[in-house]
Amino acid sequence: MANRKFFRQFNCQCHRALIFYFHNMFSTAEPLPNPPESLSFGQVRLQFARIVPGDASRGFVPYYHFRILVADGTDVGHINFRVGETEHVRLCAGHVGFEITGTFRGRGFALQACRALAPFVRSFYESVTLTSDPDNFASIRTIEQLGARFLGEVAVPSNDPHYQRGSRSKKRYQWTP
Repeated sequence: MANRKFFRQFNCQCHRALIFYFHNMFSTAEPLPNPPESLSFGQVRLQFARIVPGDASRGFVPYYHFRILVADGTDVGHINFRVGETEHVRLCAGHVGFEITGTFRGRGFALQACRALAPFVRSFYESVTLTSDPDNFASIRTIEQLGARFLGEVAVPSNDPHYQRGSRSKKRYQWTP
């Protein structure tokens, strides 16, 4: 019965996501594939920087790290795509996280970066979790503009790094890219 429940949980996820779930559990799994060379939307282009390995002992999954560039090549921030399912991802970090450098905020670059990343995210998952601190109105606005569905607000576990940085709760959303 437990095995049936386990596989039912992944029934609507693409096969790739299941493979990378096991990647997070066993170090002998194949490495994550390289992302497409061209990921862009509107005024932004994502430049692949590196794959950051996970740390299973802390619930961290591997993630893709991209720089967000505008048309003239100016670096305006970064966006990460986490591959795996842990409590840390589901409750605190989310599958996608972004940050825009202060002077470039308010111009829609985070929204465009998420849209640029969407086809790559779809190659792993049908839908992903996005999170935000309740007082991060810019991120909440971006998440809502993506059309993500609000799931609720949850307490940050005291053993999570987000808690150590001062976060006590997270708003959670489901995004179908």
